[in-house]
Amino acid sequence: MRLMFAASCFVLLAACGAPTQTAEPTPEEMGQDEPGAPMEPAPAPRPVTFEAMSKTAEAFTGAITLSVEPRPGPNAAPRMKIVGANGLTFITELLPGAAEQASLINWKEIFGEDVVVSGNAPPGAPSIDMHSVIQEDVPGTALNGGFCGKDTPTSFIAMATGLDSVGQKYMSIAAFKGDAWPPTSADVLCGTFNYIPPAAPL
Repeated sequence: MRLMFAASCFVLLAACGAPTQTAEPTPEEMGQDEPGAPMEPAPAPRPVTFEAMSKTAEAFTGAITLSVEPRPGPNAAPRMKIVGANGLTFITELLPGAAEQASLINWKEIFGEDVVVSGNAPPGAPSIDMHSVIQEDVPGTALNGGFCGKDTPTSFIAMATGLDSVGQKYMSIAAFKGDAWPPTSADVLCGTFNYIPPAAPL
């Protein structure tokens, strides 16, 4: 019985007496990174699909799916991908502060209500994010072309969120043409496209 007990103590070191000398576990074995190792980036949000609400949205894209694109570098602006049900695709880059710079654009007239153009919108208030379009792919299935039509590339988009129409929350995309932002005139607007966000989980 004593021999069996001694053997058990050898296997289960913590069960009997003083522990034997063992090597310290490495940080990797403990599930830790080495000192100074870069932190792993947080996983990208899942793609989100918005249903077409306005007739222009139905005609130009149908439902759209928004997803986060990898940044080309650690200091690069966030990028986003927009894919329409008809295959129309945009890759955009965020332009912080760009909506506020566009003094010639009447945002209330475009979106139908007051929107916050600065970066300090109160929670739930309608607000705008500006994006430059760095890639626009218009397949043959996109019969009306891109947001600015068949012959004019889309250069910039303003995404207004938190808008409300008779109790229905929605997002609106205003598309702009032109080579520079802020624009030097107000006639660069191509159109607006309204979408219904997915229902919040119960």
